[in-house]
Amino acid sequence: MEKKSTEIKLTKKEIFGFSTGIIPGSLISITYTLCYIEFFQIELGLQASYFILGMIIYLFVNAFNDPLLGQLSDRTNREKWGSRRKVYLKYGTPILALAFISIWIPWSYTNQLIIFLHFVISICCYETMMTLILMCWAVLLPEMTQNIDERNKVNFVCLIFGFFSSIPVMIMPILLRSGSKETGYLPFQITTGIFALITLVCYAIVIKTCDERPEFQKDASFPLTKSVKESLKHKSFLMHVGFNFCQSLNGSMGIPFLFVYVLVLGNDFVMVTIYFYLIFILVGYISSLFCLNYRKKWGMRKLVLRFGILRILGSILIFFLILNPTTEPLIWLGFIWTTFFGGAVTIFLSSFLYLVMDEDEVKHGSRREGMFFGMNALFTKPAESIGPIFATLFLIYIGYNGSFQNFPFPIPQMSSTLLGIKILFLIIPAIINIIGLIFMYFYPLHDDYLEYIQTELNEIHRQKKEKIKDLY
Repeated sequence: MEKKSTEIKLTKKEIFGFSTGIIPGSLISITYTLCYIEFFQIELGLQASYFILGMIIYLFVNAFNDPLLGQLSDRTNREKWGSRRKVYLKYGTPILALAFISIWIPWSYTNQLIIFLHFVISICCYETMMTLILMCWAVLLPEMTQNIDERNKVNFVCLIFGFFSSIPVMIMPILLRSGSKETGYLPFQITTGIFALITLVCYAIVIKTCDERPEFQKDASFPLTKSVKESLKHKSFLMHVGFNFCQSLNGSMGIPFLFVYVLVLGNDFVMVTIYFYLIFILVGYISSLFCLNYRKKWGMRKLVLRFGILRILGSILIFFLILNPTTEPLIWLGFIWTTFFGGAVTIFLSSFLYLVMDEDEVKHGSRREGMFFGMNALFTKPAESIGPIFATLFLIYIGYNGSFQNFPFPIPQMSSTLLGIKILFLIIPAIINIIGLIFMYFYPLHDDYLEYIQTELNEIHRQKKEKIKDLY
Protein backbone atom coordinates (compact mmCIF):
# COMPACT_ATOMS: atom_id res chain seq x y z
CA MET A 1 0.00 0.00 0.00
CA GLU A 2 1.28 3.46 -0.87
CA LYS A 3 1.17 6.03 1.91
CA LYS A 4 0.81 9.78 1.80
CA SER A 5 3.77 12.05 2.33
CA THR A 6 3.51 14.90 4.80
CA GLU A 7 3.67 17.66 2.19
CA ILE A 8 1.41 20.68 2.61
CA LYS A 9 -1.67 20.54 0.40
CA LEU A 10 -2.05 22.77 -2.61
CA THR A 11 -4.52 25.65 -2.50
CA LYS A 12 -7.60 25.73 -4.70
CA LYS A 13 -6.04 28.64 -6.57
CA GLU A 14 -2.93 26.61 -7.35
CA ILE A 15 -4.93 23.55 -8.41
CA PHE A 16 -7.20 25.62 -10.65
CA GLY A 17 -4.34 27.62 -12.11
CA PHE A 18 -2.15 24.64 -12.88
CA SER A 19 -5.06 22.63 -14.32
CA THR A 20 -5.82 25.48 -16.73
CA GLY A 21 -2.62 24.52 -18.51
CA ILE A 22 -4.22 21.29 -19.72
CA ILE A 23 -6.71 23.20 -21.88
CA PRO A 24 -4.18 23.92 -24.66
CA GLY A 25 -3.31 20.22 -24.50
CA SER A 26 -6.93 19.43 -25.29
CA LEU A 27 -7.43 22.12 -27.91
CA ILE A 28 -4.26 22.39 -29.95
CA SER A 29 -2.53 19.10 -29.09
CA ILE A 30 -5.53 16.90 -29.81
CA THR A 31 -6.39 18.94 -32.90
CA TYR A 32 -2.84 18.42 -34.10
CA THR A 33 -2.81 14.72 -33.25
CA LEU A 34 -6.19 14.14 -34.83
CA CYS A 35 -5.76 16.18 -38.00
CA TYR A 36 -2.13 16.53 -39.10
CA ILE A 37 -1.84 13.15 -40.81
CA GLU A 38 -5.18 13.52 -42.55
CA PHE A 39 -4.43 17.12 -43.54
CA PHE A 40 -1.15 16.35 -45.25
CA GLN A 41 -1.81 12.81 -46.51
CA ILE A 42 -5.44 13.08 -47.59
CA GLU A 43 -6.27 16.75 -48.09
CA LEU A 44 -2.96 17.96 -49.54
CA GLY A 45 -2.11 14.59 -51.09
CA LEU A 46 1.42 14.21 -49.72
CA GLN A 47 2.87 11.01 -51.16
CA ALA A 48 3.53 8.13 -48.76
CA SER A 49 7.28 8.19 -49.49
CA TYR A 50 7.50 11.88 -48.61
CA PHE A 51 5.35 11.36 -45.53
CA ILE A 52 7.56 8.53 -44.22
CA LEU A 53 10.74 10.53 -44.89
CA GLY A 54 9.21 13.49 -43.07
CA MET A 55 8.28 11.32 -40.09
CA ILE A 56 11.84 9.98 -39.90
CA ILE A 57 13.21 13.54 -39.77
CA TYR A 58 10.51 14.41 -37.27
CA LEU A 59 11.53 11.39 -35.18
CA PHE A 60 15.09 12.64 -34.67
CA VAL A 61 14.16 16.28 -34.13
CA ASN A 62 11.35 15.31 -31.78
CA ALA A 63 13.60 13.02 -29.74
CA PHE A 64 16.81 14.97 -29.37
CA ASN A 65 15.34 18.40 -28.71
CA ASP A 66 13.71 17.16 -25.50
CA PRO A 67 16.78 16.48 -23.31
CA LEU A 68 18.39 19.67 -24.61
CA LEU A 69 15.31 21.70 -23.71
CA GLY A 70 15.05 19.93 -20.35
CA GLN A 71 18.66 20.73 -19.56
CA LEU A 72 18.13 24.34 -20.68
CA SER A 73 15.23 24.70 -18.26
CA ASP A 74 17.03 23.05 -15.32
CA ARG A 75 20.10 25.27 -15.76
CA THR A 76 18.26 28.55 -16.35
CA ASN A 77 19.56 31.30 -14.08
CA ARG A 78 16.65 32.18 -11.79
CA GLU A 79 18.37 35.32 -10.46
CA LYS A 80 18.66 36.66 -14.01
CA TRP A 81 15.28 35.56 -15.42
CA GLY A 82 13.16 35.34 -12.27
CA SER A 83 12.34 31.65 -12.73
CA ARG A 84 13.46 28.40 -14.31
CA ARG A 85 10.11 27.42 -15.86
CA LYS A 86 7.69 30.32 -16.04
CA VAL A 87 10.04 32.46 -18.14
CA TYR A 88 9.58 30.00 -21.01
CA LEU A 89 5.82 29.96 -20.57
CA LYS A 90 5.81 33.75 -20.77
CA TYR A 91 7.93 34.19 -23.87
CA GLY A 92 7.50 30.83 -25.59
CA THR A 93 3.71 30.56 -25.70
CA PRO A 94 3.23 33.21 -28.44
CA ILE A 95 5.76 31.37 -30.60
CA LEU A 96 3.90 28.10 -29.97
CA ALA A 97 0.61 29.70 -31.01
CA LEU A 98 2.11 30.94 -34.29
CA ALA A 99 3.75 27.56 -34.97
CA PHE A 100 0.41 25.80 -34.49
CA ILE A 101 -1.43 28.16 -36.85
CA SER A 102 1.28 27.80 -39.52
CA ILE A 103 0.65 24.04 -39.84
CA TRP A 104 -2.78 24.59 -41.38
CA ILE A 105 -1.85 27.23 -43.97
CA PRO A 106 -0.72 25.30 -47.09
CA TRP A 107 2.37 26.49 -48.89
CA SER A 108 1.26 24.63 -52.01
CA TYR A 109 -1.60 22.41 -53.12
CA THR A 110 0.20 20.71 -56.00
CA ASN A 111 3.99 20.76 -55.60
CA GLN A 112 5.00 17.67 -53.64
CA LEU A 113 8.39 19.05 -52.62
CA ILE A 114 6.90 22.26 -51.21
CA ILE A 115 4.15 20.31 -49.40
CA PHE A 116 6.88 18.07 -47.97
CA LEU A 117 8.93 21.06 -46.77
CA HIS A 118 5.84 22.62 -45.22
CA PHE A 119 5.06 19.32 -43.51
CA VAL A 120 8.52 18.83 -42.02
CA ILE A 121 9.28 22.42 -41.03
CA SER A 122 5.88 23.19 -39.53
CA ILE A 123 5.49 20.04 -37.44
CA CYS A 124 9.10 20.21 -36.20
CA CYS A 125 8.74 23.87 -35.16
CA TYR A 126 5.40 23.17 -33.52
CA GLU A 127 6.64 20.08 -31.69
CA THR A 128 9.77 21.85 -30.41
CA MET A 129 7.77 24.71 -28.92
CA MET A 130 5.04 22.41 -27.61
CA THR A 131 7.69 20.28 -25.93
CA LEU A 132 9.23 23.31 -24.23
CA ILE A 133 5.91 24.75 -23.06
CA LEU A 134 4.34 21.49 -21.91
CA MET A 135 7.52 20.45 -20.14
CA CYS A 136 7.85 23.73 -18.24
CA TRP A 137 4.17 23.56 -17.31
CA ALA A 138 4.23 19.89 -16.29
CA VAL A 139 7.35 20.11 -14.11
CA LEU A 140 5.70 22.77 -11.97
CA LEU A 141 3.46 20.13 -10.34
CA PRO A 142 6.11 17.73 -8.91
CA GLU A 143 7.94 20.78 -7.58
CA MET A 144 4.77 22.24 -6.01
CA THR A 145 3.97 19.06 -4.05
CA GLN A 146 5.49 15.64 -3.38
CA ASN A 147 2.19 14.23 -2.07
CA ILE A 148 1.06 11.36 -4.33
CA ASP A 149 -2.63 11.94 -3.67
CA GLU A 150 -2.26 15.68 -4.29
CA ARG A 151 -0.56 15.01 -7.61
CA ASN A 152 -3.21 12.50 -8.63
CA LYS A 153 -5.97 14.89 -7.53
CA VAL A 154 -4.51 17.59 -9.74
CA ASN A 155 -4.22 15.11 -12.60
CA PHE A 156 -7.89 14.27 -12.11
CA VAL A 157 -8.88 17.96 -12.17
CA CYS A 158 -6.85 18.23 -15.36
CA LEU A 159 -8.92 15.39 -16.81
CA ILE A 160 -12.13 17.27 -16.00
CA PHE A 161 -10.78 20.47 -17.57
CA GLY A 162 -9.59 18.39 -20.49
CA PHE A 163 -13.03 16.83 -20.89
CA PHE A 164 -14.84 20.14 -21.30
CA SER A 165 -12.13 21.78 -23.37
CA SER A 166 -11.91 18.82 -25.75
CA ILE A 167 -15.58 19.06 -26.74
CA PRO A 168 -14.89 21.71 -29.45
CA VAL A 169 -12.17 19.47 -30.86
CA MET A 170 -14.82 16.98 -32.00
CA ILE A 171 -15.82 19.36 -34.80
CA MET A 172 -12.29 19.82 -36.14
CA PRO A 173 -12.21 16.75 -38.45
CA ILE A 174 -15.64 17.79 -39.71
CA LEU A 175 -14.47 21.35 -40.42
CA LEU A 176 -11.34 20.00 -42.08
CA ARG A 177 -13.27 17.70 -44.37
CA SER A 178 -15.79 20.40 -45.23
CA GLY A 179 -12.96 22.26 -46.98
CA SER A 180 -11.02 21.31 -50.08
CA LYS A 181 -8.15 22.43 -52.26
CA GLU A 182 -10.63 24.28 -54.43
CA THR A 183 -12.62 26.07 -51.68
CA GLY A 184 -9.89 26.37 -49.03
CA TYR A 185 -10.07 25.58 -45.32
CA LEU A 186 -11.06 28.94 -43.86
CA PRO A 187 -13.55 27.73 -41.16
CA PHE A 188 -11.00 25.18 -39.96
CA GLN A 189 -8.18 27.77 -40.00
CA ILE A 190 -10.23 30.37 -38.11
CA THR A 191 -11.00 27.81 -35.42
CA THR A 192 -7.33 26.89 -35.03
CA GLY A 193 -6.62 30.61 -34.61
CA ILE A 194 -9.19 30.79 -31.81
CA PHE A 195 -7.58 27.76 -30.15
CA ALA A 196 -4.20 29.52 -30.35
CA LEU A 197 -5.59 32.62 -28.60
CA ILE A 198 -7.09 30.47 -25.84
CA THR A 199 -3.67 28.90 -25.39
CA LEU A 200 -2.17 32.32 -24.70
CA VAL A 201 -4.81 33.05 -22.07
CA CYS A 202 -4.46 29.67 -20.33
CA TYR A 203 -0.72 29.88 -19.85
CA ALA A 204 -1.04 33.47 -18.66
CA ILE A 205 -3.28 32.10 -15.88
CA VAL A 206 -0.70 29.41 -15.06
CA ILE A 207 2.02 32.06 -14.76
CA LYS A 208 -0.18 34.16 -12.49
CA THR A 209 -1.32 31.41 -10.11
CA CYS A 210 1.58 28.92 -9.88
CA ASP A 211 4.87 29.66 -8.16
CA GLU A 212 8.16 27.82 -8.28
CA ARG A 213 9.28 26.86 -4.80
CA PRO A 214 12.29 28.90 -3.66
CA GLU A 215 14.02 26.05 -1.82
CA PHE A 216 14.70 24.32 -5.15
CA GLN A 217 16.01 27.33 -7.05
CA LYS A 218 19.52 26.87 -5.66
CA ASP A 219 19.70 23.18 -6.55
CA ALA A 220 22.83 22.30 -8.47
CA SER A 221 22.36 21.00 -12.00
CA PHE A 222 24.72 18.52 -13.61
CA PRO A 223 26.42 19.18 -16.95
CA LEU A 224 24.54 17.66 -19.88
CA THR A 225 26.68 14.53 -20.26
CA LYS A 226 26.64 13.69 -16.56
CA SER A 227 22.95 14.46 -16.31
CA VAL A 228 22.20 12.01 -19.11
CA LYS A 229 24.37 9.31 -17.54
CA GLU A 230 22.83 9.74 -14.10
CA SER A 231 19.33 9.51 -15.57
CA LEU A 232 20.14 6.23 -17.26
CA LYS A 233 21.36 4.71 -13.97
CA HIS A 234 17.83 4.72 -12.54
CA LYS A 235 16.08 1.36 -12.93
CA SER A 236 12.79 3.08 -12.13
CA PHE A 237 13.36 5.58 -14.93
CA LEU A 238 14.24 2.92 -17.49
CA MET A 239 11.18 0.84 -16.58
CA HIS A 240 8.98 3.93 -16.85
CA VAL A 241 10.49 4.77 -20.24
CA GLY A 242 9.78 1.28 -21.56
CA PHE A 243 6.21 1.40 -20.35
CA ASN A 244 5.65 4.94 -21.62
CA PHE A 245 7.13 4.07 -25.02
CA CYS A 246 4.47 1.41 -25.47
CA GLN A 247 1.71 3.83 -24.45
CA SER A 248 3.00 6.48 -26.86
CA LEU A 249 3.29 3.94 -29.67
CA ASN A 250 -0.31 2.85 -29.20
CA GLY A 251 -1.48 6.45 -28.90
CA SER A 252 0.19 7.42 -32.17
CA MET A 253 -1.81 4.70 -33.94
CA GLY A 254 -5.06 5.57 -32.19
CA ILE A 255 -6.76 8.96 -32.52
CA PRO A 256 -4.62 10.09 -35.52
CA PHE A 257 -6.08 7.20 -37.53
CA LEU A 258 -9.71 7.67 -36.55
CA PHE A 259 -10.42 8.41 -40.22
CA VAL A 260 -9.44 4.78 -40.87
CA TYR A 261 -11.19 3.16 -37.92
CA VAL A 262 -14.46 4.78 -38.97
CA LEU A 263 -14.65 2.04 -41.60
CA VAL A 264 -15.25 -0.60 -38.92
CA LEU A 265 -16.96 1.61 -36.35
CA GLY A 266 -19.75 2.78 -38.64
CA ASN A 267 -20.63 4.46 -41.93
CA ASP A 268 -21.20 8.09 -40.97
CA PHE A 269 -17.91 9.77 -40.07
CA VAL A 270 -19.60 12.66 -38.22
CA MET A 271 -21.63 10.43 -35.92
CA VAL A 272 -18.77 7.99 -35.38
CA THR A 273 -16.50 10.88 -34.38
CA ILE A 274 -19.05 12.12 -31.83
CA TYR A 275 -19.62 8.65 -30.36
CA PHE A 276 -15.88 7.95 -30.31
CA TYR A 277 -15.08 11.06 -28.33
CA LEU A 278 -17.98 10.74 -25.93
CA ILE A 279 -16.86 7.22 -25.05
CA PHE A 280 -13.20 8.18 -24.94
CA ILE A 281 -13.86 11.08 -22.56
CA LEU A 282 -16.77 9.87 -20.40
CA VAL A 283 -15.62 6.28 -19.93
CA GLY A 284 -12.07 7.46 -19.36
CA TYR A 285 -13.35 9.91 -16.74
CA ILE A 286 -15.27 7.18 -14.89
CA SER A 287 -12.27 4.86 -15.00
CA SER A 288 -9.92 7.51 -13.65
CA LEU A 289 -12.30 8.26 -10.78
CA PHE A 290 -12.45 4.55 -9.95
CA CYS A 291 -8.65 4.31 -9.97
CA LEU A 292 -8.27 7.30 -7.68
CA ASN A 293 -10.62 5.70 -5.15
CA TYR A 294 -8.68 2.40 -5.16
CA ARG A 295 -5.18 3.91 -5.28
CA LYS A 296 -4.65 3.70 -1.53
CA LYS A 297 -5.83 0.09 -1.39
CA TRP A 298 -3.96 -1.36 -4.35
CA GLY A 299 -1.33 1.21 -5.30
CA MET A 300 -0.76 2.75 -8.72
CA ARG A 301 1.48 0.01 -10.10
CA LYS A 302 -0.87 -2.81 -9.11
CA LEU A 303 -3.86 -0.99 -10.58
CA VAL A 304 -2.07 -0.50 -13.88
CA LEU A 305 -1.07 -4.17 -14.00
CA ARG A 306 -4.56 -5.47 -13.17
CA PHE A 307 -6.33 -3.08 -15.51
CA GLY A 308 -3.75 -3.74 -18.21
CA ILE A 309 -4.32 -7.50 -18.18
CA LEU A 310 -8.10 -7.05 -18.43
CA ARG A 311 -7.61 -4.51 -21.23
CA ILE A 312 -5.54 -6.97 -23.25
CA LEU A 313 -7.90 -9.90 -22.74
CA GLY A 314 -10.88 -7.76 -23.76
CA SER A 315 -9.19 -6.57 -26.95
CA ILE A 316 -8.39 -10.11 -28.07
CA LEU A 317 -11.85 -11.45 -27.21
CA ILE A 318 -13.66 -8.66 -29.06
CA PHE A 319 -11.44 -9.13 -32.11
CA PHE A 320 -12.50 -12.76 -32.51
CA LEU A 321 -16.14 -11.86 -31.86
CA ILE A 322 -16.22 -9.29 -34.68
CA LEU A 323 -14.63 -11.52 -37.31
CA ASN A 324 -18.20 -12.35 -38.26
CA PRO A 325 -19.68 -9.28 -40.04
CA THR A 326 -23.02 -9.78 -38.26
CA THR A 327 -21.38 -9.19 -34.88
CA GLU A 328 -19.22 -6.30 -36.06
CA PRO A 329 -21.10 -3.66 -34.00
CA LEU A 330 -19.61 -5.31 -30.90
CA ILE A 331 -16.42 -3.43 -31.73
CA TRP A 332 -17.98 -0.53 -29.85
CA LEU A 333 -18.12 -2.74 -26.76
CA GLY A 334 -14.44 -3.48 -27.28
CA PHE A 335 -13.66 0.22 -27.49
CA ILE A 336 -15.58 0.91 -24.27
CA TRP A 337 -13.78 -1.97 -22.56
CA THR A 338 -10.27 -0.91 -23.63
CA THR A 339 -11.00 2.73 -22.76
CA PHE A 340 -12.18 1.89 -19.25
CA PHE A 341 -9.25 -0.40 -18.47
CA GLY A 342 -6.86 2.14 -19.95
CA GLY A 343 -7.95 4.68 -17.33
CA ALA A 344 -5.24 3.69 -14.85
CA VAL A 345 -2.59 4.67 -17.37
CA THR A 346 -4.32 7.96 -18.08
CA ILE A 347 -4.46 9.07 -14.45
CA PHE A 348 -1.17 7.62 -13.16
CA LEU A 349 1.34 7.81 -16.03
CA SER A 350 2.70 11.23 -15.08
CA SER A 351 2.87 10.29 -11.40
CA PHE A 352 5.19 7.37 -12.18
CA LEU A 353 7.67 9.82 -13.69
CA TYR A 354 7.24 12.27 -10.80
CA LEU A 355 8.25 9.49 -8.41
CA VAL A 356 11.42 8.93 -10.45
CA MET A 357 12.25 12.61 -9.93
CA ASP A 358 11.66 12.21 -6.19
CA GLU A 359 13.96 9.20 -6.07
CA ASP A 360 16.64 11.12 -7.94
CA GLU A 361 16.43 13.99 -5.45
CA VAL A 362 16.93 11.53 -2.59
CA LYS A 363 20.03 10.16 -4.33
CA HIS A 364 21.58 13.46 -5.47
CA GLY A 365 20.00 16.16 -3.30
CA SER A 366 18.66 18.29 -6.19
CA ARG A 367 15.67 18.26 -8.49
CA ARG A 368 16.15 17.76 -12.24
CA GLU A 369 12.58 17.63 -13.53
CA GLY A 370 13.40 19.17 -16.89
CA MET A 371 16.11 16.64 -17.70
CA PHE A 372 13.92 13.68 -16.72
CA PHE A 373 11.08 14.93 -18.91
CA GLY A 374 13.59 15.47 -21.69
CA MET A 375 15.24 12.07 -21.34
CA ASN A 376 11.85 10.41 -21.11
CA ALA A 377 10.92 12.06 -24.40
CA LEU A 378 14.25 11.10 -25.99
CA PHE A 379 13.15 7.48 -25.83
CA THR A 380 9.37 7.79 -26.06
CA LYS A 381 8.90 10.56 -28.63
CA PRO A 382 10.24 8.35 -31.46
CA ALA A 383 7.14 6.26 -30.87
CA GLU A 384 5.08 9.19 -32.15
CA SER A 385 6.84 8.78 -35.50
CA ILE A 386 7.29 5.01 -35.54
CA GLY A 387 3.56 4.45 -34.93
CA PRO A 388 2.30 6.47 -37.91
CA ILE A 389 5.04 5.06 -40.15
CA PHE A 390 4.11 1.51 -39.20
CA ALA A 391 0.38 2.17 -39.51
CA THR A 392 0.82 3.85 -42.91
CA LEU A 393 2.88 0.93 -44.27
CA PHE A 394 0.40 -1.54 -42.78
CA LEU A 395 -2.53 0.24 -44.45
CA ILE A 396 -0.70 0.19 -47.78
CA TYR A 397 -0.07 -3.54 -47.32
CA ILE A 398 -3.73 -4.34 -46.64
CA GLY A 399 -4.90 -2.29 -49.64
CA TYR A 400 -6.53 0.64 -47.84
CA ASN A 401 -8.13 3.19 -50.18
CA GLY A 402 -7.50 6.59 -48.62
CA SER A 403 -9.90 8.54 -50.79
CA PHE A 404 -12.64 10.57 -49.12
CA GLN A 405 -15.21 10.69 -51.86
CA ASN A 406 -18.85 11.03 -50.79
CA PHE A 407 -17.96 12.56 -47.41
CA PRO A 408 -19.21 12.01 -44.71
CA PHE A 409 -19.63 8.40 -45.89
CA PRO A 410 -16.27 6.67 -46.61
CA ILE A 411 -15.98 4.64 -49.77
CA PRO A 412 -16.18 0.80 -49.43
CA GLN A 413 -13.05 -1.25 -48.78
CA MET A 414 -12.13 -4.86 -49.50
CA SER A 415 -13.01 -7.43 -46.83
CA SER A 416 -9.31 -8.20 -46.31
CA THR A 417 -8.70 -4.49 -45.76
CA LEU A 418 -11.42 -4.33 -43.11
CA LEU A 419 -9.88 -7.36 -41.37
CA GLY A 420 -6.51 -5.59 -41.37
CA ILE A 421 -8.07 -2.47 -39.85
CA LYS A 422 -9.56 -4.58 -37.05
CA ILE A 423 -6.11 -6.01 -36.39
CA LEU A 424 -4.64 -2.49 -36.27
CA PHE A 425 -7.41 -1.35 -33.94
CA LEU A 426 -7.38 -4.25 -31.46
CA ILE A 427 -4.66 -6.90 -31.85
CA ILE A 428 -1.56 -4.80 -32.45
CA PRO A 429 -2.31 -2.52 -29.45
CA ALA A 430 -2.83 -5.63 -27.30
CA ILE A 431 0.60 -6.97 -28.25
CA ILE A 432 2.21 -3.62 -27.48
CA ASN A 433 0.38 -3.44 -24.14
CA ILE A 434 1.73 -6.86 -23.16
CA ILE A 435 5.27 -5.55 -23.65
CA GLY A 436 4.41 -2.41 -21.70
CA LEU A 437 3.13 -4.39 -18.72
CA ILE A 438 6.41 -6.30 -18.52
CA PHE A 439 8.22 -2.99 -17.96
CA MET A 440 5.66 -1.90 -15.37
CA TYR A 441 6.00 -5.20 -13.50
CA PHE A 442 9.68 -4.39 -12.85
CA TYR A 443 9.05 -0.74 -11.90
CA PRO A 444 10.52 -0.59 -8.36
CA LEU A 445 8.84 2.48 -6.84
CA HIS A 446 6.08 0.85 -4.83
CA ASP A 447 5.32 -0.54 -1.37
CA ASP A 448 8.18 -0.38 1.20
CA TYR A 449 10.75 1.19 -1.14
CA LEU A 450 8.36 3.95 -2.10
CA GLU A 451 7.58 4.62 1.56
CA TYR A 452 11.32 4.92 2.22
CA ILE A 453 11.75 7.41 -0.64
CA GLN A 454 8.87 9.55 0.63
CA THR A 455 10.26 9.61 4.17
CA GLU A 456 13.73 10.61 3.00
CA LEU A 457 12.29 13.21 0.64
CA ASN A 458 10.34 14.94 3.39
CA GLU A 459 13.49 15.23 5.48
CA ILE A 460 15.48 16.65 2.56
CA HIS A 461 12.80 19.27 1.93
CA ARG A 462 12.72 20.17 5.62
CA GLN A 463 16.44 20.81 5.54
CA LYS A 464 16.21 22.90 2.37
CA LYS A 465 13.49 25.06 3.91
CA GLU A 466 15.62 25.61 6.99
CA LYS A 467 18.40 27.00 4.82
CA ILE A 468 16.21 29.62 3.17
CA LYS A 469 13.99 30.71 6.06
CA ASP A 470 14.98 34.29 5.39
CA LEU A 471 13.22 34.12 2.00
CA TYR A 472 9.78 33.35 3.50
